[in-house]
Amino acid sequence: MMLSFIRLYFDTCCIHGFRYLVKSVLILLERLFWLILLIVSVYFCIISCISSVDRFHTKSTHIGLERNSYYWNTSMPGVTICPMQRLNESLFDNYCRTNKLKGTDKTEFWDFLENLANSTYTNFQNIPEYDSIDRTLDHLGIKPKHYMELIYNLTFDGTYEPIEKLRIRCIDGQVHLKTRQILTEFGLCYLCSSYLGEEYSSRYLIFGEFPEFNKYLNLHRFVRVKKATFFDKDVGFTLMGFDTEAIDSYIHSAFEVMKVDNNFGYSPEGAAYEPEVEEIIAEANFETETSISQRKCRFYHESNLTHYPFYTKNICQQECRINLAYKICKCIPHFYPNRIANPKPVCTYQTLRSCFPKHAGYFLKFYEENGDHEKPTSCYCEQNCIDAVIKLKSALAMRGSRQLLGSMGSSVSMSTWPRNQFKRQVIFSFTDLLVSIGGTAGLYLGFSVLGLVEFLYFFTLRLLWQLLGYKL
Repeated sequence: MMLSFIRLYFDTCCIHGFRYLVKSVLILLERLFWLILLIVSVYFCIISCISSVDRFHTKSTHIGLERNSYYWNTSMPGVTICPMQRLNESLFDNYCRTNKLKGTDKTEFWDFLENLANSTYTNFQNIPEYDSIDRTLDHLGIKPKHYMELIYNLTFDGTYEPIEKLRIRCIDGQVHLKTRQILTEFGLCYLCSSYLGEEYSSRYLIFGEFPEFNKYLNLHRFVRVKKATFFDKDVGFTLMGFDTEAIDSYIHSAFEVMKVDNNFGYSPEGAAYEPEVEEIIAEANFETETSISQRKCRFYHESNLTHYPFYTKNICQQECRINLAYKICKCIPHFYPNRIANPKPVCTYQTLRSCFPKHAGYFLKFYEENGDHEKPTSCYCEQNCIDAVIKLKSALAMRGSRQLLGSMGSSVSMSTWPRNQFKRQVIFSFTDLLVSIGGTAGLYLGFSVLGLVEFLYFFTLRLLWQLLGYKL
């Protein structure tokens, strides 16, 4: 019965060539000829369809070049500044008074905490190792996991300063740019001109709480990022209000975070940057019509990270350093967020001094020349779908900035605007895939959607009816 049913389908289906396999008027040689044609057609149909599916998954997007620069609103870069004196003397004195810490122990504890707050991969060896430190930490009940919380509590957030001239702020004439305190691989710093959300703030990364309301933000007109067009003249802004002996500054994309090894350097005068910017944007349907594996990039909210609730490429590389540090030194530095289901152990200051300086280059660059470590294969970070390429025309010390501005800071100014812009686009959508597969099946076999419906109907409902009718 089953052979008769299949013969009936071959004789009546709309797919080209099948009926010639069961026609009684054809001789065996003719039927063999049609069978070979059908096998060849099915083979090439499958190969072509697989090629279309592979193109959809691996080559469905591209980056196009746009040149209509007259219509763009270009975002200026972001700036991060890390003051070289972190702790607030008044907060530290109150803390020591409450915990009955004074004399030499207090002085050495200040020096220890100040160096710990200013430590990163390039200077862990500078953390002092006084005899009194272990005794003081035991007396205060401070474990390594509390290092960053203590530093945060003893550091005054300069964006909340009541006196405007002393407040850490980012200005361009009468327009103010939003400024916030952030947690970086160089400790507590300040960020200006950024599209990143409030998750990227010191309070959120340390305690899981969004920054407290800043009433001083209502006193001025604020923007997140400074933008300008091709027809604007010199445009810029200044991040200032730092009353310290020196600062270290970083310039980066407004869609990214700073890289700790890409800094201006220790400067007692601040820095003046003149960058060039080329933005990478995405068309409106780029996120909804593609998966991460197709576009090979991630948007800000598409985090696959453990320690961070958002994604940028540099943040992903920071998580790679966390994993490398844990693998090599069996703990992680204190300046990384560690609010996860299974927190990693935080390094003691002795481990920071002894283990990390030996592997500093490997942690920062992910490779060592003539070293014992290979490039980590598990660390792969996708690009940002929306980003900007920053090229520095000049980076100079701001001589006389303290006398001119009344404080230290860094400025960004742009006088030339990009003629090129990169745009991520979908060139082979799911609709295109369906059309491609349908056209291929129609070309080789004369197959269509109705042919598929006929096949399903024949071998489900009609076959069931035939079986039931046979049994009855």
